[in-house]
Amino acid sequence: MAEVLNLKEVSLSKKIYKKKKFGFSKIIKFSLVIVFSVVLTTLGIKATDNLFFASLKESSEIKPKANEGPCPLDMVFVASEKGGFCIDKYENSPGPKCSFLNPQNQKESQDNLSNPDCYPVSKAGLLPWTNISQNQAQLACAKAGKRLPTAKEWYLAALGTPDKSNDWTKDDCHLNKNWGKEPGLTGSGKNCQSSAGAFDMAGNVWEWVADTIFDGNFQNRPLPNQGYVWGVEENGFPFQTEKDNPSLDYNQDYFWIYPEGTRAIARGGYFQSETDGGIYSSYLVALPSNSSLATGFRCAK
Repeated sequence: MAEVLNLKEVSLSKKIYKKKKFGFSKIIKFSLVIVFSVVLTTLGIKATDNLFFASLKESSEIKPKANEGPCPLDMVFVASEKGGFCIDKYENSPGPKCSFLNPQNQKESQDNLSNPDCYPVSKAGLLPWTNISQNQAQLACAKAGKRLPTAKEWYLAALGTPDKSNDWTKDDCHLNKNWGKEPGLTGSGKNCQSSAGAFDMAGNVWEWVADTIFDGNFQNRPLPNQGYVWGVEENGFPFQTEKDNPSLDYNQDYFWIYPEGTRAIARGGYFQSETDGGIYSSYLVALPSNSSLATGFRCAK
């Protein structure tokens, strides 16, 4: 009887041992799976990190091309307290697909603007787009993905442009019919360049800006009477003028204003302004819908 019990106990012990062995094996296998997964995940993370840092290092070693900058190649960068902006290097001209490359009147400018393939371009050696109103110039800039500059932007971009008082040559700003053609081809005066690198911001043609005045007020501030500039504020407009006394400090530039109603703003002078034209010179007489042979534009972005 005792032997029978012993055999049963042995049999029971074997079953318990098998169960324990099976359970222990299961635990080992499960543990190995976890460890293997962790190893694979760690390797994956390290590989990803290595790829990321390699690409980061590669991107940090990429050098910009010599002609690259914050602005397109047909524009120049102008620093300002708001971080800066881009402005066209040259007075704008009708693009090659425009119906009229030298519009003779406002209707021809409108025909250009109605042409979906016609855009203004900033390029040396072309006739500036004249016989265009301020309203039309705003549309032209929009078609190029740009806009008219504000009065302040125009002034900042024009700073540093040489403004001679006499003896103008073909290399100087076009203020005394000194280029042989009125208006002349853009960029003809190699000396007529601002500190930012913009050409022709004094003379050749007046340039529309985006702003207007109303009853002689600009941004709720009254502007002085027409006369020679004797002091300018941050937009380049005079806060003081003298009727018959030109100032050498402001290159004898002149300020024109008609202090009634809404008036468009053009800046810089044109091909026969002589000493009256320059970066401190402004023409606040025309309506936003007026145009002339002596007025063109450039765009900003």
